[in-house]
Amino acid sequence: MKLTKSADFALRIVIFLASPEGKSATMPILSERLMIPYNNLAKIVQTLAKGQIVQTRQGKNGGVALLRRSDQISLKTVIDLIDGPTRLSECLVNKDSCSLNMFCQLKSALGDVQRQIDSILDKKKISSFVIGKSV
Repeated sequence: MKLTKSADFALRIVIFLASPEGKSATMPILSERLMIPYNNLAKIVQTLAKGQIVQTRQGKNGGVALLRRSDQISLKTVIDLIDGPTRLSECLVNKDSCSLNMFCQLKSALGDVQRQIDSILDKKKISSFVIGKSV
């Protein structure tokens, strides 16, 4: 399992917005401070807004801000929103993807590892990655 660049960018955005410095940042500030190309940033922010992680406001006092408290947003929520659910193997999602399905000893072990990964990502909240902020 490897995070895509988009998921990495999304996590940077959400963590920055949870910081005291990023309370309601503009898109140009996010792009510059987080070193994310503006076009990529715009697409990711749009996806985060559709997923109700952030809200965007236009105009003089506009910008991007978190919709929820950072202790209510998990790494799993952000990653799944951007990349879709993480999967170690296609056989965990589509049982018809492997002709050896009935004889496979790996599926059970991979399923256990997948559940542990999902659990860890779900327990890790954005607030735990923000410097200088308790929640």
